[in-house]
Amino acid sequence: MMAVLSTERKMTRILLSIVTAFGALCCASLPAFGQAGENATLPLPPNPPPPGKGIPDLNGVWVMPYTPDLARPLKAPIPFTPFGAEMFKNHVGGDDPHGFCQPTGPTRAFHSPFPFQIVQTAGMLTVLFEIDHNFRRIFTDGRSHPKDLDSTWYGDSVGSYEGGSLTVDTIGLSDRSWLDTAGHQHSDKLHITEKFTRTGPDTFLWTVTYDDPVYFTRPWSVSLTARREKYDIMEMICMDNNQDIPHYITSQPKR
Repeated sequence: MMAVLSTERKMTRILLSIVTAFGALCCASLPAFGQAGENATLPLPPNPPPPGKGIPDLNGVWVMPYTPDLARPLKAPIPFTPFGAEMFKNHVGGDDPHGFCQPTGPTRAFHSPFPFQIVQTAGMLTVLFEIDHNFRRIFTDGRSHPKDLDSTWYGDSVGSYEGGSLTVDTIGLSDRSWLDTAGHQHSDKLHITEKFTRTGPDTFLWTVTYDDPVYFTRPWSVSLTARREKYDIMEMICMDNNQDIPHYITSQPKR
């Protein structure tokens, strides 16, 4: 009975794994194929306590629409600077950092074809990503960004609850990640603002704004709806030993 009920779920996860493997050129995600077939109906983790009065409850396992190109939900051209336009025009898909099993950065994992879990506690919200089995922390205890920040893949994220929404501010990002699979890049001047707003018992609206004076002439935003998942996240490991990358077209000269 369980095998029959989970067939659609299993096939969906297998197909999504294939799309990601080819779309992001991340061959190392191939072990997820077998996991999708065996563990696609893992029971949800226990419900944590509500985060508090007047605070939107974002706890749970969620998934957003797979969005490999952020220009599509923007429904307008990306407002590139001349430098940003040149970098995008000349980028090569085989240079995608995630194809080399490098981290996605703070936001790209949200609109990958894999779910994520949000764990809300006093003073912090933690996002557990199925993709790459990675995590992100957002501090909500009132702290400010540190004055001397190192540039990191996920940057430093601080958030505050306002009017039933969570607003998150992220800086301190390195320029090594891409914003999406299409190849939209950024500099270490990138400033990200996100807003999480509950729109129903099983949905919330995520709005992200990218501000980078090196790559973009003005800040630009996209919004995606997250929907609650019925099953737990699985383990997906991207091993830093991708043997197929040399076979793809990259900007690196052949050895």
